Amino acid sequence: MIQLYSGADLIECEINGRPLYLPVLREGDQSVLIDCGTRKHAEHDVPAALAQLGVRKLTWIIITHPDGDHCGGSAETKKRNPHVRIACGDADRALIESPDYLYSYRYDAFRREHGIFFDAKTEMEIRACSSTPQSVDLTFTGGESLRLASDRILEIWHLPGHSHGHLGIFDRKFSTLYYGDAIQGRGYQSLACGWALCPTYLYVQPYLDTIRKIESSDAQTIVGCHWPIRRGQAAIREFCAETKHFVDEADALVRESLKAYPCGVTLRELCEALSPKLGEWPAETSLELANALSGHLDDAVRAGSAEQVAGSQPSRYRLGRA
Repeated sequence: MIQLYSGADLIECEINGRPLYLPVLREGDQSVLIDCGTRKHAEHDVPAALAQLGVRKLTWIIITHPDGDHCGGSAETKKRNPHVRIACGDADRALIESPDYLYSYRYDAFRREHGIFFDAKTEMEIRACSSTPQSVDLTFTGGESLRLASDRILEIWHLPGHSHGHLGIFDRKFSTLYYGDAIQGRGYQSLACGWALCPTYLYVQPYLDTIRKIESSDAQTIVGCHWPIRRGQAAIREFCAETKHFVDEADALVRESLKAYPCGVTLRELCEALSPKLGEWPAETSLELANALSGHLDDAVRAGSAEQVAGSQPSRYRLGRA
């Protein structure tokens, strides 16, 4: 357990060798859990931490975005806290309520068009992060607020890019933003401080907007679910700059690759070619770059600077006529 300040603590968890921090914000008889981890976290880590903090009645669960390590434990947490209200971003509601839809839409998104998908063992592990479907009580679009006390307001920020409805929670009294996975630097590091995974944003322009929003905000501390805490505006801006630099570098490499493959290049080929140029994560995770690179390709197609080769399977991309 990490105490950030009075009434704010981080539950320290682990996911596939990477850190996972789940914030708990408390004021009087009000308590807010930001993300609930996987089913296993919700069965063990979360209830143990809440008991240690003396939280008898959890008031809110705010889920920042639809990934198994952030929403998979919602049904289990609801079962243990039947009066808790569950909230998420409006655009993410369907994914968060249905584990099957979450897997098919988010984790299996590249199978049909690109032939990129997880093996059976990994699929089973991802599906095991979630238990049964769990309804959401309330959705946010950004701009709302929760009052924990007369002088303790939590602002809801819309921080899209990693998902359409991704949320951030800004504790105004303490100038602290809980940003989930909204910005990701150069990727995810392991508990051993090595690189574990590439950035996994999906929607490039919204992601850039989110970077700018956080960079220009008056937050003095930002707290993510997988990254070290950044304190002070200099450190926050440095992390935002690092995040944007990766996006710019990825975009430039995608454009260079389109020029190098006049007959077209597949998303798989791009992932395998660009992974060692963009980061030092394990080679076996290179296909995770499909998330970010597909976003860059989609933008290029919309702008006319790239086009899909008609009838290609898996899809191939080449320079456009624009």
